[in-house]
Amino acid sequence: MVDDCAILIVDDNADDREFYRRMLSRVAEASYGVREAENGDEALVLSAEKRPDCILLDYSLPGRDGIGVLEEILRQDPTANVVMLTGQGSETIAVEVMKAGARDYLTKDALSPQTLHWCIQNAIMHGDLEAKLEQKRQSLEIFTRAMAHDLKEPLRTIKSFSKILQVSPTLSDEDRELLDYVLGAADHMEDLIVKVSGFTKLEVSGELDLKPVALSSAMERVVSNLREQIATSGASISSTGLPEVMGDQTLLVQLLQNLVSNAIRYSTDRPEVRISATSDGSLCRLVVEDNGPGIDPEHREVIFQPFKRLVGRGIEGTGLGLAICRRIAQLHGGSIRCEGNEPRGSTFVVELPLTPPAALVSTNSANGGQDTKTAPPSASSSRLAEVLLVEDSPADVQLLKIKLMQRAKVNFNLHVAANGREAMRLLHERSATDGVPAVDLMLLDINMPIMDGFEVLDALSADTQLKSIPVCILSTSSDEDDMQRARNLGASAYMIKPPTLQQFREVLDGLDSLDLQSSGDSLVLYAEHNRRAPIITA
Repeated sequence: MVDDCAILIVDDNADDREFYRRMLSRVAEASYGVREAENGDEALVLSAEKRPDCILLDYSLPGRDGIGVLEEILRQDPTANVVMLTGQGSETIAVEVMKAGARDYLTKDALSPQTLHWCIQNAIMHGDLEAKLEQKRQSLEIFTRAMAHDLKEPLRTIKSFSKILQVSPTLSDEDRELLDYVLGAADHMEDLIVKVSGFTKLEVSGELDLKPVALSSAMERVVSNLREQIATSGASISSTGLPEVMGDQTLLVQLLQNLVSNAIRYSTDRPEVRISATSDGSLCRLVVEDNGPGIDPEHREVIFQPFKRLVGRGIEGTGLGLAICRRIAQLHGGSIRCEGNEPRGSTFVVELPLTPPAALVSTNSANGGQDTKTAPPSASSSRLAEVLLVEDSPADVQLLKIKLMQRAKVNFNLHVAANGREAMRLLHERSATDGVPAVDLMLLDINMPIMDGFEVLDALSADTQLKSIPVCILSTSSDEDDMQRARNLGASAYMIKPPTLQQFREVLDGLDSLDLQSSGDSLVLYAEHNRRAPIITA
């Protein structure tokens, strides 16, 4: 016999409630403990007191229908197992009920003790399976995050210090060649970690919150992200007629970036990539063409499988880029396929839902698109900048000093906090009495003990004295979700470890209060004078 199952019957008709009780009492293979509620409010109270294994909910209740009560029950307990009961059945009601989140749907005139028992047990089993899947999803998410951050940390340290050794004048040609192999393997491993992490994250993704996305803006981001690869290869990238689609901007940038990067990587001559779009009813047909060697028809489906590559190790890659593209397209309710060009080249066709006319939004800024940035301070009205590095890794602190301050010869006053809590304590102790922060720029790691970078950003935004401090994230993560989350929490900029002079210049381009000026063979970071005197750290 099945152990006692707690059942909550929600029906305004006392005779119907008694009818359900009698039916459940006749089930030989199960023992049901039954409680009753006459309306939705009473059902919510009883359900909160003791969670039932299953709720039998009448579709027609006084004051509001069962769908409204179902929605409130699921808001209170998203994992609730609800079976909807109605006096007469219809396909329309059945579809409405199941879409609203009920586990099952039964008509009262077709009930029997065995039918009701099976329906309840199936609902409970469905809920248990869903709970187990959610546990697996959370475990996979934890693994993915560990892969994206923790596994990259030691690898990036190996790369960074190897590069420092590589330029040593005392290194022999043979040793330098060996270091090249180490760096090549480390680069490939890092790329693999990023791609596997991204693919795993997509595999556990649920439904996306689709919003209007201007594909032209997404392409601008792609070109910016790939500027080094484009410059090195001499590639030509052109895009025309790109509309707005319904989607997730971060994922669409990733999809386009994978396609453009692949087109550049696999072209033997000067790469040319053309992106265009046409509309077909409610769908956008996005076309990405290149002048590469092309893909044989028998391989045009295989390439979308994980880890499938058509070239050897001579061309870098993980075999996950196109698999990620397909998963992103599927999450948007779209598709992707590969076609051929004549006489050479490949064409990738992506179908995505167009933005409905009523949802079109303007991409112009509130100030009419005008640039309101003020001129940077001059050296005569400024002083040496105070920079706070929040970093728990001594190796990363040393790398910043070597690459940015020693090699690039950038001068500023550097202060270090080992974690977010220490940084907040230091800032509060040293903040100016007039409300002006004690530092001019914070370089903030994400993955730290005690208080991570996102928590620091959240705390800064809630602090009136400290919220004006410009914050640049300095992280190993190149994950678009991490970048977007940092921006949403108020970060001014984002740098990938280890910091380079080019990255640092781009950060400063977006800040009015800081100015990097030449001084002989060095660079000096100046800040406005109307700030507090330098902070003192141990």
